[in-house]
Amino acid sequence: EMSEYDGIIGKVGKREKLENPARVAELDPAGTLKRIGFHAGQTLCDIGAGGGLFSLAAVGLGAKTVWATDTDPDILADLKARASSLPNLQTLLIDGDAYPVADESADWILLVTTLHEVAEKEVLLYEMRRMLAPDGTVCLIEFIKARTPMGPPPEHRLGAQDVEKLFSREGFYKVSEFQLGENFYCQTYRL
Repeated sequence: EMSEYDGIIGKVGKREKLENPARVAELDPAGTLKRIGFHAGQTLCDIGAGGGLFSLAAVGLGAKTVWATDTDPDILADLKARASSLPNLQTLLIDGDAYPVADESADWILLVTTLHEVAEKEVLLYEMRRMLAPDGTVCLIEFIKARTPMGPPPEHRLGAQDVEKLFSREGFYKVSEFQLGENFYCQTYRL
C-alpha cells in the first residue's frame, strides 16, 4: 500500500512520491486548473508547491506569474533548477508564517494536499486573504477523509465540511466542489 504520509517525508524520494504517476493522473494539474477557471495572463501563488506539478502546469497554461512556495529548501532548489528557463515562475522559500507576495496580487491561491499539514491554519488563511487579488479565488485540493489507496491515515486528513467551516469562519465562501479520482476533493473559495 502506497502512503504519502511517513511523518516528515525524507529527502530521498519526496519528489518521486509527489509525482507518482497514479497521483499525477488523478490530480490532472493542467486539466484541473482549466476546470476551476484558471487562464492565461493570471497570477497564481502555489502554497506548498513541492516539485511544482501545478506551478509548471500553470506556466504551461500561460500564467503571467507563478509564485511556487514551500518550506523545503531542497525540493524548492530542485524546482528552481528545472524551471530556470521560465522567468514567470518564481520559487519562494517560506520560513515562518509570512509570504513574500504583495497584498492583493494573486488571482489564484492554490493549496494541493497542503492544508492538512499546516499547524496554524487561521494564520495561513489570514495571509491568503491578504495576498488574494479582488475577485481572486482560492483552490484547495485535499485527500478525502477516508482510507484511500494513497495519502495519510484518515485521522490526519481534513474532511470537505471541516475545510468549509474553517474557510467560512475566515470570511470565505465556497464557489465549487468536486471529486478528483478516488483520493481527492477540490474546492474553490472567494471572499
